[in-house]
Amino acid sequence: MKLSSGWEQSVYVLLILARFPDNRSMNSIMLADRLCVSQSYLKKIIKLLVNEGLITSTTGKNGGFSLAKPLNEITFYDVFLAIEGRGKIFQSQQLLKNFLGSESDKAKPCAITNALDTIENTLVKTLSAITLEQVEKETQANYELKDLDRWIWETNHPDAYD
Repeated sequence: MKLSSGWEQSVYVLLILARFPDNRSMNSIMLADRLCVSQSYLKKIIKLLVNEGLITSTTGKNGGFSLAKPLNEITFYDVFLAIEGRGKIFQSQQLLKNFLGSESDKAKPCAITNALDTIENTLVKTLSAITLEQVEKETQANYELKDLDRWIWETNHPDAYD
């Protein structure tokens, strides 16, 4: 299993939006430019985050995207569900009966399917235990984030430099 690049981009989008003042939003083009990622791909990712209720969309001249809930209510698993979907993470192909051939009538629960279920349950539990608030706190402990905060301020005060 490999997480898509959209998952990581989503986490950073949410972390950026969390730093914005209340009632302020950011458009996807500016977010893509800040993260140096594809604008078209990020638009698709943001749509998934809106559909999952993690961010809200506002239309109009000052429209854009803002956080829909606080970071302490968003887990890595919430982001995973938004971006990767709600299906099984590890889907067995149910090949045991083919593997056994003539002995397939004696088939018991498949060890491979059981192992995949255990791995999936462990992954979901781990992803659910990590909130974006934890990530934000660790990031703030490790970095000053002056450049990011300046960029956010300039984005919200475009007339300050006229």
